[in-house]
Amino acid sequence: IDDEDDVLVAMAEQLGRGVDLVGGVAYCHALLGPLEELCNVEEITVREKALEALRSIAGHMSSEQVLSHLCGLIGRLATHDWFTSRISVCSLFSAALPKVGEAKKQELLKKYYTLCGDDTPMVRRQAALALADIAEVAGNHQDLLEVFEKLAKDEQDSVRLLAINNCIALGRIASAPEWKEQIMEVLRACAEEKSWRVRYMMADNVKALCEVFKDQAIDVIIPLYLRLLVDAEVEVRTIAAARVAGVAAVNPSKAFLEQLMPALEKLTAPREQSQHVRASLASSVLELCSIFGQQLTVDHLIDILLQLIRDECPEVRLQLLNNLEHLSSTVGVEVLGQSLLPSIKELGKDRQWRVRLAVINVMPDLAKYLGEAKFTAELGALFGAWLTDPVFSVRDAFAASFNRLSEELGQPWSERNIIPQLQNLVEHKNYLYRISAILSTRALAEVSGSDFIDKHLVPMVVKLTNDPVPNVRFNAAKTILAMHQVCGKSTPKSFDGQLVPCLYRLLQDQDPDVKFFAQKAVTELGG
Repeated sequence: IDDEDDVLVAMAEQLGRGVDLVGGVAYCHALLGPLEELCNVEEITVREKALEALRSIAGHMSSEQVLSHLCGLIGRLATHDWFTSRISVCSLFSAALPKVGEAKKQELLKKYYTLCGDDTPMVRRQAALALADIAEVAGNHQDLLEVFEKLAKDEQDSVRLLAINNCIALGRIASAPEWKEQIMEVLRACAEEKSWRVRYMMADNVKALCEVFKDQAIDVIIPLYLRLLVDAEVEVRTIAAARVAGVAAVNPSKAFLEQLMPALEKLTAPREQSQHVRASLASSVLELCSIFGQQLTVDHLIDILLQLIRDECPEVRLQLLNNLEHLSSTVGVEVLGQSLLPSIKELGKDRQWRVRLAVINVMPDLAKYLGEAKFTAELGALFGAWLTDPVFSVRDAFAASFNRLSEELGQPWSERNIIPQLQNLVEHKNYLYRISAILSTRALAEVSGSDFIDKHLVPMVVKLTNDPVPNVRFNAAKTILAMHQVCGKSTPKSFDGQLVPCLYRLLQDQDPDVKFFAQKAVTELGG
């Protein structure tokens, strides 16, 4: 065998496509020999590619070929001295089982059960990974359930943590009540596991568990989940907090929310010390608003939201702001204005620029729900600060939001509240802020009519094409092109009369960057 793993991977890939090269399906078993050797190598990427090829070839094989050739390969790999071979064979049982008779199926399953008790933990782990696929093709075998329970109690937590995925897989095919009850016992044990990684898997998959075991979801699974929300391990609480909305969707009742509230209160500062847990809760808690509705949100959740939005950690505040639309669409304007707007206004001036950016990103949604008058009265004072923010990403995001704000509130609002700010920026001594002005005109042009562009935007762009700083001038050239592209057939009257001559003047500019962008604009305009 070649020493280069990349060569072996390529070989396995080509062997998987080689059915036609060996004479067709009738002779595809000839490819099994080289692939069997590749299943023995130490490098996992080679083995995975070889197993992928074997499963593909098995799909072409007849029952007779599987019985004569593939079953023999499985038998050799399953009893091989080298553990990598025994790891590899676990993935092949599900490919062979559907194509053999009952007697051979029992023989193959027996080999699989032996691997489930292998001395090497990595083999048992792979056997546990393969259990779901094997159960799907083998059906309700009592021995499979016994093996599942045995693997769920394995001494290695790397094996035990796979029990949750197997619970879900077996739950989908289980028809007998006895099976489901035994699976529930395993779930209860996983929720109380000494290894936090097993409890983590339980919390991570709680929504899927509720969907598979609908009858036991409210009485068994959700109570187990509530305990995981206050688990001793930070990692478990973090993932449990992230899944809270999925669980609430299963039982969107007032009774459940009342059960949930004590756990949520423990996950906010100062009782919860981990910022990762609080951030995880902040990223998902707002989804509860749309699940439980306005009244329950106001009665129970608002205090939690206020604690999170005032959290000392910027990541927590940021996560909450990124999902604020769930709250805006649920609670009324009055509740939003009284409860959260004061905090949002403070966050608009937050010392962390990412938090300020997140506030800007929710501005169009707030404008939609608050209405023109309240939105302007409450948040208008922040516009000037954002346009002159020391961080470019903040200035750029606010400029880019003008098109959506103008769509929500109308051109007259932009004329009264945005244009005066931009006219001040055009005269600002700091060229970076003048660039903000030119970027803003580009965004406004996307949603403005020809008259608005002629009256307000074109004069600003013309003035900035004469700016003493090259960066401003070439941004003006880019903006002229962008305005032409977004206006399409409704190009303003002043475009050819004022803006195009500016481009030709910029073609003679001494700065090479300005000339480059001016030439690009003229070319695309067809000049």
